[in-house]
Amino acid sequence: MKNTIKSILLLMVLVLNGCSTDLLNPSPKTSLGELQAFDTKDRVVGQVNGMYAFMKNGNYLGGRYQVYNDIRADNFIAKNTNLVTGYSTWNHSVITSTNEVINLWGAVYAAVNAINIFLEGLDTNWKAGTLTGKITEAEYNQFKSEGLTLRAMCYFDMLMLYAQPYNKDNGASPGLPLRLKANKTGAENDLARSKVSEVYTQILADLNAAEPIAIDKYSTDLLNTTRVHKNTIIAFKTRVYLHMGDYAKVQTEAAKIVSATSPFVASTGVPFGLTSTFAGVFATPYTTKEAVFSMPFTSTDLAGTQNSLAWYHHPSSAESYYLNSAAGSTFSLMNAADARKLLFVTGSVSNNTVYYCGKYTNFTVQSDYAPVLRYAEVLLNYAEALVRGGNAVTQKAVDLLNAVRTRSYPAGAYTLASFSDVKSYLDAMLLERSIEFLGEGLRNMDLLRTLSIIPGKPGVSSIAPGTPTYIWPIPSSELDINKLMTGN
Repeated sequence: MKNTIKSILLLMVLVLNGCSTDLLNPSPKTSLGELQAFDTKDRVVGQVNGMYAFMKNGNYLGGRYQVYNDIRADNFIAKNTNLVTGYSTWNHSVITSTNEVINLWGAVYAAVNAINIFLEGLDTNWKAGTLTGKITEAEYNQFKSEGLTLRAMCYFDMLMLYAQPYNKDNGASPGLPLRLKANKTGAENDLARSKVSEVYTQILADLNAAEPIAIDKYSTDLLNTTRVHKNTIIAFKTRVYLHMGDYAKVQTEAAKIVSATSPFVASTGVPFGLTSTFAGVFATPYTTKEAVFSMPFTSTDLAGTQNSLAWYHHPSSAESYYLNSAAGSTFSLMNAADARKLLFVTGSVSNNTVYYCGKYTNFTVQSDYAPVLRYAEVLLNYAEALVRGGNAVTQKAVDLLNAVRTRSYPAGAYTLASFSDVKSYLDAMLLERSIEFLGEGLRNMDLLRTLSIIPGKPGVSSIAPGTPTYIWPIPSSELDINKLMTGN
């Protein structure tokens, strides 16, 4: 943590050109002290840019976070045993000093501290009146809402790997150190772990504070995809509440941005909806109305070597992961006519034909956007919450599931009669999620929130809930400098 603090001490990346329209492609110009960091609008906006730059770090949402949550589970097979590119995560052999365990923790807490520094500086300068005439109250509110939302995402994402699922014990397990103040000196490293439930309370406090002050929508599809707005926050809350098992709240949030009947769309704010084709979600310019939130990349702004999603999912990469095609796997259960299966691409491993995800096609430049949240997930979150919350399969739950399923597989439409009971529906739902979000990092999350066994794969045994390797260890980098920290 000490090195992390030094690297981001006063925040950061300031963009002095084009700040109002291109906030996620930072070009570092200078590093300023606190008194200067808020002395012009461009510098304030540049710090907003800086927060997003930390979020899309290749070790975090630029690619590796999604990859870790996929390869921990059962859908992918490692092409080689390179420890740098996640092999220890794939075979469940990570320890406190493993590369990814340390680097992800550091990258996310670096983002948290950058956000905290910005939020404190923004509030201090706004209350002191030094921002008068530089930014409007609406801009102040928007920037604050973005910081709060990004911080909530950071803490939620950390819980997915470093803490026990909320549904294990209603959040009573040890969670994370809740760093909510700017740490500028390294003198405040010692901080005990809050309980999982307390971390969720903070996540929701940030999101609920952010929602009413957030902008409804931006002027371009690019900004609506890559920056936080009101519907981004609402969509993310459906994920948070689903992981808490608060199905009534999932329904309440989803109803804000999902119309009552098919075709399901958001009628206010950014008009979210499914794309007409599955492949269209992952094609340039990556800014469809289905893309709730994504990390953008260009040829001059990349996630970095061995970080991008294409590096892990393209047959041209020597260190990629191909699809597990064993009997009972997600791949084997997909219908051959499903457009999502048709998107897969082939490669060869040991003279055998294998299949790759196919969503990330730009291996030469590796500038595919990294998806964080899609509208398809919101629809499936809503559907699952209806059934779990009411303990019954309803027509609306079937319609929401079909909206996602039949977009890619029209012949696979379900009816109420397709499900003999709630369990059969939920089994179909979890399979659909596994199919739909291959390569997007949701599989491990879904397994843990449902307290399911992490299935085995060739050469790797299954992992049962409650066993030490069900979650990651706390990194040695934190244990070494935080005297109040405890391990998993």
